[in-house]
Formats: sequence, C-alpha cells, structure tokens
Amino acid sequence: MKFTQGVSLKGNNTLASDVKAAYFVSISREVDLLRALKERPLALPCLVMGGGSNIVLTSDFDGVVLHNAIQGIELIREDERYVWVRSAGGVEWHALVQWAIRRGFSGVENLSLIPGTVGAAPIQNIGAYGVELCDVFVSLEAIEIATGRRISRDVDMCEFAYRHSVFKTEEYAGKWIIVSVTLKLQKTPRYVTGYGEIEAELAARKEELTPQLMSDVIVSIRQRKLPDPSVLPNCGSFFKNPIVDKFELAKIKGTLPGVINYPLDDGRYKLAAGWIIDQLGWKGREFEGAKVHDKQALVLINQGGGGKAVVNLSRKINEDVFAMLGIYLEPEPQFVGRKTTVLL
Repeated sequence: MKFTQGVSLKGNNTLASDVKAAYFVSISREVDLLRALKERPLALPCLVMGGGSNIVLTSDFDGVVLHNAIQGIELIREDERYVWVRSAGGVEWHALVQWAIRRGFSGVENLSLIPGTVGAAPIQNIGAYGVELCDVFVSLEAIEIATGRRISRDVDMCEFAYRHSVFKTEEYAGKWIIVSVTLKLQKTPRYVTGYGEIEAELAARKEELTPQLMSDVIVSIRQRKLPDPSVLPNCGSFFKNPIVDKFELAKIKGTLPGVINYPLDDGRYKLAAGWIIDQLGWKGREFEGAKVHDKQALVLINQGGGGKAVVNLSRKINEDVFAMLGIYLEPEPQFVGRKTTVLL
C-alpha cells in the first residue's frame, strides 16, 4: 500500500482546483481499503474522493486523500418484475446507468450523465427530471474510517430528502466510505416524461420510447444546458432549489411576480434557483477568477481563481439573493479546506 506525498488534485476534481494533498492513495479493492485505513498516518484527517464532481477544494489538503476506485457491477437477484443490482462505490455513475440500459433494466435513465461515482450518489441523493436515487435505492454498505467497521443501511435508515441523506449530517459526514450500493430496477419500464424539454425532444425524434432513447434524450438535454467540465471547469448545479412556505412565496412574488415555483406534497413550494440568479443579473458575470455560466446561471466556472474564487462568487450571489428576497441558496457541493474532513 503506497501513500504518495504532495499529489496535485487538479485532475481529481471537475472544478480543476489546483491544490495538493499531503498524502494520496487510490483504492481498487476493499481489502486494500481496510489495509490503507490501518496504515494511514492516524494524526491526519481523511478526505474520501470519487469523481470529485461535488466538491470545492479551497486550499491544499493537509491530510490523506483516499480515492475510491473499487469496481464491479453484478445482478444479485431477480423476479418477474424487478432486478436487484449491486455496484461497487468506485464505479462511475453513468457507467452503471449504461450497464442497466444495455440489459433492458429501467429506473435510472433520467439520471443519465450525472457526474460522479456510485459511492457518492446516496450522500447527495442525486436526482434529475422527476427521479431521485431514493426511488430505486435498496441499501448500501459502508466502512467506518476510524475503525474499519462495516455497516449496512436500507432506504429508511439513510433518511433521504432533497439532495440530502444521513451521510451529510454532522454525525456521519466524513466518517464513512460507501463501498457498495444496491438498486432495485424494473424489467418493464415506467417512464417519467412530464417535463417540457423531455416531451419536446421525444416528439421531435418520433421513435418508440425505450430506456436507451430516454437516456439519449436526457444526455442531449444535459449537454445543451451544462458545460463540459473538461472545457469549462465546474461542479454542475451549484445551488439547491430553495423550498419556501406559502407566506414566503407570496412575499417573494411581491418582488419577483413571475418567480418559477413548483408545489410540493407537504404544502411548500420549490423555487427555481437558476431563474432567480438570472433575474438578479448574474448570468455571465465574472468575479475574481470565477464566472457564472453564460447559458445556465446555476453553474459556476473556475476561470483560474480556483475553488476559493468560486466560493467567493457564490457568496456574492447569495448576498444579492438574501438582500432582494430574504432567502438563502444552499450550495450543493461540499467545501473542503486545509484540514476539513468530508465524505464525497
């Protein structure tokens, strides 16, 4: 087990923050992970990284980066209607989606092209176009960093919510490594198409709807809306859509009458954060080495200032939003500083 010192993390995060880790080790087998946990410098904090798509590195990391590269996908059970699929945590999420689609399994096609790894997906409860991970999630296996202890958590124990899970709480964040995830997928597809962009593209293609076609449509839409991180370094949608009650919504409509909102089952409303940022004039604006994307105001781009510049830009945007509407836009990615320990 080799811990490499002074490793640049620029190629390990989609924001291309050019920072270094004091120690770095890539893990391709679970047995190597357990060994690494025993042999790592115990006095130093740990940072678990997968694809680095949901992280903002603001400085060099004075600790040990454990890169989860454990691979493997397997069909572990099936009946007449469903299949149960287990994937290792280091598998790229989109690779798992493609694996399922090639076999005719349905349930994750709306989550196509979401960056990151399978091990990171439950932490954020990734979601897009009416589907969230929790809709197909069965369980996960995780290992405690401090002790090497293994736990299994089912869907209820993960406490999933909008872009949230128990692994983002103070009790669990940064203390566990998700080594596998089990999903329950459908043999007979049930499509979620109730979005204008999806309906329009399906109508234009005039093809029989299949999981592959649905995935192709989602990929096409995402590629039009979101910049390629290899060209414009970014970590996807930077802010969560804020959720407000009816009284807050009425107040916001007094300032922004056309505010885009979606009613939720609990009587509250989800607002379109990107639309709000656009209305406040931030789309395309630059600030000290970071920029709001010209086409999608939810995307913040590193233009040479690194993660710190992106964080500063996000704070400027939030100052404007709060001053105008009295609400706070919560960032989706996690910020990691010199000694911060997080799990991604």
